[in-house]
Amino acid sequence: MSVIEGSTKEFGNTTILLHSLGSSCYRIEWYSRMTGASTSLARLKQGKYVVIRKWAQVKNMADVSSEFSSRNSALIHFLNNVDIVKSNDDWISAAKQHCLNLFVENEGLKPVTKASFPKPRLQGAIGKEVVVKSKLGEREIAHGLLLQLIGNQAEIQLANIKKKYLTKQVYLR
Repeated sequence: MSVIEGSTKEFGNTTILLHSLGSSCYRIEWYSRMTGASTSLARLKQGKYVVIRKWAQVKNMADVSSEFSSRNSALIHFLNNVDIVKSNDDWISAAKQHCLNLFVENEGLKPVTKASFPKPRLQGAIGKEVVVKSKLGEREIAHGLLLQLIGNQAEIQLANIKKKYLTKQVYLR
């Protein structure tokens, strides 16, 4: 695996890298110098994608990964789970656009001209302590570390297990 020359770009405290994994396989990496964490979208073969979150070494946590057969689902999951801590909104948007351009180019798709990148409510909380409230919101039912956002769910590390909750039940601690 090697970084493709000239593909590395910096956006504030974020670095975007493109790695070659072979003839038709690649990995787009979003690295945050602020947190030391990285999120990657890799095409392993035709119709097989994986999104991997590597935590900073000081967190001493296992990587979080999700596999996809749909390239669009993989891209959306990747963009919704990149590290945006202490980043300027313009930099985040420009970095996401660069990732989209790399993705489109490597997938052999037509360029996307009018992309919008909505920011999921909890994206800035990934890797932080959160609380889960009951569906009516009157009491806390759990607390833990937010690992990733999966559609309208948040995957949270509770003591020794991972559990998914609706994002509308999850709040910053």
